[in-house]
Amino acid sequence: MLIHPLVRRSLTPNLFKLRSVCIPRFTSVSPLKSLRFNSTKPTKLSSKSLFDPSVWTVPNVLTYTRIIATPFIGYHIIYGSPITALSLFTYSCVTDFIDGYIARRFNMKSVVGSIVDPLADKFLMTVCTLSLAYVHSIPPVLASIIIGRDVMLSFMSFYYRFQSLAPPRTLNKFVSIGQYPTISVHPNFLGKLNTALQMLYIGSLVYKPLLESVIGDVAFEGLGLLVGATTLLSGANYVFNKNSWKYVK
Repeated sequence: MLIHPLVRRSLTPNLFKLRSVCIPRFTSVSPLKSLRFNSTKPTKLSSKSLFDPSVWTVPNVLTYTRIIATPFIGYHIIYGSPITALSLFTYSCVTDFIDGYIARRFNMKSVVGSIVDPLADKFLMTVCTLSLAYVHSIPPVLASIIIGRDVMLSFMSFYYRFQSLAPPRTLNKFVSIGQYPTISVHPNFLGKLNTALQMLYIGSLVYKPLLESVIGDVAFEGLGLLVGATTLLSGANYVFNKNSWKYVK
């Protein structure tokens, strides 16, 4: 069919516009992206081996010593060595403060530290909770709530970590903390309050041999109820609040 040149010039742009509109583009959206993390698109980071200097900074070494000390704290709680348990628990609390201060003051923050430090805290709280429950210092229901929340957060972290990796997703990528961005919990006020109350509660029970003559059982029971309530509320917040998770690069 013959078309006048002027007509052809007037129709061609419109045809191109229609073509660009009518051709659909189908893309798949990862469930992880719907969480709207407060971060940019993850990119591959520089590789870090066990001998990388950033793995062995002063704050990280202090964190490693806390992890090593934790099983001994649980052992001495169970087998009735309160002085040793108190000493090691005090060491863990003091070094937890010191390593954070050094990391901020001397710019020694690292990806490894941002992951290992909260894990060390959770490891300490979990071991102490189980040990104190074993010697009947913590009610079994409360111990189950505390441990259950931490287990849930751990599984969610593993799941989001796996989903954040670019295909092909392999075990090597999953465990390469320093090489690929990872995901961590971003606590809000309720989460921080619960963590503080848990540490106060667990710490007071560890120190109970020294405090029970000053603080009665009613105070411990009241603090335990408060810990249980905030643990449940903060756990629900981490499940339903998508902004509670963020990328760590």
